[in-house]
Amino acid sequence: MKLQCVRLVLLSFLGLSCGAHAADLPRRADPPATISVPAFSWTGIYAGGALGWVQIDPAAGSNKNGLSYGGFAGYNYQAGQWVLGIEGGIDGWTVGDLRYTDLTGDFLTGHSRWGGTIRGRAGYALDRVLLFATGGAAFISEKASIPGTGVSVGGDGVHWGWTAGAGIDYALTSNWFTGIEYRYSQYDMSSITTAIPLVGVRTFDRELSSNQVTARLGYKF
Repeated sequence: MKLQCVRLVLLSFLGLSCGAHAADLPRRADPPATISVPAFSWTGIYAGGALGWVQIDPAAGSNKNGLSYGGFAGYNYQAGQWVLGIEGGIDGWTVGDLRYTDLTGDFLTGHSRWGGTIRGRAGYALDRVLLFATGGAAFISEKASIPGTGVSVGGDGVHWGWTAGAGIDYALTSNWFTGIEYRYSQYDMSSITTAIPLVGVRTFDRELSSNQVTARLGYKF
């Protein structure tokens, strides 16, 4: 009986010792918490300004190069990595006088000071980089006058046409972005038949196209 009591006491002591030893062991450190950073989204309304180069080209005449400046606004919607949107813009430019020449070599002086576009956009987003193509309607101001007189002929007005291009935007922050864009525009053709002093009656075709490269800075709301 005494021997069994001694055994029980020893076993109890060993059990308490093992439990205390296990409690003294260092606990395994918890893994560090991870912070989830949401991917950038191009969805939203935006607006900004553009500065660049433009070339206005009469089909029958001499082209002119100049500085372009203006503004734009639009909306993007991103689904996965695909981005669809719509954008409108208007630009002024500093190109000089154009020249419309007929088959005899006589010419009219043309003037264009501003134009604009209403376009759709389709792009592919690589996080903060957006590669896009764009296309839609374009319009341009235009008037013609008899050289040396300033007399307007054919009326002042706006020529409509189409435009297409491509570009790349880069998000600097969650709101600010910059980019570069190229567009080609082709405008409808019209004809003017007018009498030029000391020359006679002449017919001139007014057909314009333009090439434009702009640097963009915008803000996404």
